[in-house]
Amino acid sequence: MTARRIAAALAGLALVLAPVVVSAPAQASATRACAAHMTVAHPHHYGTTQVVVTKLAKGAKVTTVAHYKSTSTKKTATATSAGKATTTYRVASATYGRKVPVTVTAVKGSTHWSCSTSFTPLG
Repeated sequence: MTARRIAAALAGLALVLAPVVVSAPAQASATRACAAHMTVAHPHHYGTTQVVVTKLAKGAKVTTVAHYKSTSTKKTATATSAGKATTTYRVASATYGRKVPVTVTAVKGSTHWSCSTSFTPLG
């Protein structure tokens, strides 16, 4: 075997034995649980109630959506240094006695939060 053939064989062997680096896609961040409650669980017609959201990071951008019978209303807020955010809903002509689910989402960087609450308008 000539020196050239030995060098070629060793180069081929080095390619086979070289470590292979595979780039994996970044893993999506898991959704964390927040906590939410209504200040008035059974508000009267034309009254107000607030969604209080806790267990967030300071500065998280919060979105609450009240899902009424025929429409949805979205509100936004930013979490305080205590990890708390509040949005206010005016209960206008919501159907009496019909539960209004409220979904809550929040985001800060790659961290996401999700929770929910509800209220039931009274006449």
